[in-house]
Amino acid sequence: MMNQTATDKKLCTVCGTELELKESSYAMGSALFTDRFHVDIYACPECKHVELFAAQRDMVTCPVCGTSHPAKEKCAICSLNTVLDGKYGR
Repeated sequence: MMNQTATDKKLCTVCGTELELKESSYAMGSALFTDRFHVDIYACPECKHVELFAAQRDMVTCPVCGTSHPAKEKCAICSLNTVLDGKYGR
């Protein structure tokens, strides 16, 4: 779980228990989308309710093509170019 300050506490809307971060920067949508929406997934340890919040993530710039992407993911443009033998537009 990531470090959180007291102001970052997220409470379950069902039972009021503090939510636990289960997955950070989860990409929503197909890997073919170069601009996917990322969420942090929280779950309640008591009632098992799950909530999604806009991700607080670190972005990096690909040194090969210049595309910005989450640090924990590979560059989508370069990955597509590898698969399609450079035929995906830059």
